[in-house]
Amino acid sequence: MRSLLKAISALSVWHGFTFIAISIALGQTLNWFWPMKDITLYQILFTPAIVYALFEVQRFVAGVEEFRVVIASHPNRTDGDYIDRLLASHWYFAALLIVGGLFIYASLELEYVAINPTGIYALAMIVLVMVSAVLGQLCYLYYVLLLRRLSRGKAFKYNFFLPARTDWVRLLDGMGSRLTNAFFILGFIFTLVYVLNVRPGYIVFSWQPIQITLSTPNDFVFVVSWVVLFLIVVIAFPCYVWLQSTYMRNLVRALKDKSIEEVNSLTSGSGQPDEKVDSGNSSYRMMMDIDASVPAPRDQFNPIPFIATFSSLAVHLIKISESI
Repeated sequence: MRSLLKAISALSVWHGFTFIAISIALGQTLNWFWPMKDITLYQILFTPAIVYALFEVQRFVAGVEEFRVVIASHPNRTDGDYIDRLLASHWYFAALLIVGGLFIYASLELEYVAINPTGIYALAMIVLVMVSAVLGQLCYLYYVLLLRRLSRGKAFKYNFFLPARTDWVRLLDGMGSRLTNAFFILGFIFTLVYVLNVRPGYIVFSWQPIQITLSTPNDFVFVVSWVVLFLIVVIAFPCYVWLQSTYMRNLVRALKDKSIEEVNSLTSGSGQPDEKVDSGNSSYRMMMDIDASVPAPRDQFNPIPFIATFSSLAVHLIKISESI
């Protein structure tokens, strides 16, 4: 995974434009001889999505490196090594083999793509989508694990009076915001393409009696692929967002408590009674200001995750309604 991330980090904007141009031209040329239904729509959705996903992963890797540099002299510098070890793990290949293999097999087994040059091109695009999607989701997961570790930490160098305005806290928050927006959008695109692939008659829903009848080349593979898609997009991504928000707020809360404890310990020191009263009043106001400071670097509602999640769910429901 480290080698893959290194290769992605070396990509430039021109690489992205070149890939889009060559991919679309190749697909349209093949489609001229071996037609494939809706290939233009698939290209419009998938080709920019692949580039977008890889560049967001590139920005995440750059953000991780910047985070490591910022905290290099901090008491919690080992947190930078922790995220670096996560990015060097081998779980990516296992996840890609399981999830990617399932959707490639499903595309063939359910006859979403034909075994011809255009179909092989479509499978290659699916492979690239799975490479970027699995990589992006693992980066998101590792980011959440880093926040969990930080929220449970003890030693930090931070903005004493406004912990949420600490440079490395704001850096992490920006990384999370980009990941959230990017991969919720990509998850919706992948769901939409998979729904478009479902052939008419594959799902039949009747009211009297209430039952769902599947008429696919392989009903088991069809059900498994949809369950996995539902879990990793509609269920998993909102959970990531909730965990991200929770851990970030816990981290800022821990930093606030640390500042308040230090102010309180200074107030309880030796001194004359009058001095203690004045110092106590001043310290109390200071502790109240720290406690009332912003609870997170970006304390604003982000509608994109919810829009993308409900849109993905709506796509599922619309497809089912078409079969009634």
